[in-house]
Amino acid sequence: MIKLLTRPLLALALAVTASLGVATAQADTTPAQAPDVALKATTDQIRGMIKDHSAEYKADQPKFYQAVNDVVVPRFDVPGIAKLVLGVNYRTATPDQRTRFATAFKDMLVHSYANAMLDNYKSVSINWMPPRMLNPTEAAVNTSLSRDNGQSYAIGFRVHVVDGEWKILDINVENVSLVLNFRTQLNAEIKRTSLDDVIARMQNGQFKSDSSANASQPKAN
Repeated sequence: MIKLLTRPLLALALAVTASLGVATAQADTTPAQAPDVALKATTDQIRGMIKDHSAEYKADQPKFYQAVNDVVVPRFDVPGIAKLVLGVNYRTATPDQRTRFATAFKDMLVHSYANAMLDNYKSVSINWMPPRMLNPTEAAVNTSLSRDNGQSYAIGFRVHVVDGEWKILDINVENVSLVLNFRTQLNAEIKRTSLDDVIARMQNGQFKSDSSANASQPKAN
């Protein structure tokens, strides 16, 4: 069983972002907006939608999944992140396997964390820090999430420019990389079975968080 990042912090991090997309490194026009401004704009959008439709989304889970797909997922480079998560397995995967894995991985994240996002959006405030530019088309955007119980957590985003927009390549939750976390776990499963088996299990919803109790009680590392 894959042990997903069960704490709602990752769900909140996904809400902080609200868009994913990163491909291969390339020369791109630098966006007019700073990376933190771009991420905050989408964050405000998804949080506003949840505030206005929380009861509706809780009653109709597929509708909320679709809202997350429409607003949050476009900021992530699903193919780019899938490539990083697959690691060495990417080289031997067929184009069809790469596409199916990327879609299954994206759906797994949405289905695993959407409800935590819905349940916790009101309990945090977000402090955005000035971005650290790594080069003209890459940056690190750090935030601090404060919960209403007084706890705070560090959430960081690695972003770069794709098609003139800032897109997220990785999320760090309390110094735990989403990409590295899933690469370790999924590649162990691929080695034990096969890539097609892992894709099928992801598509069938068999990769669930190991403890709902853990999801409701986040702990700092």
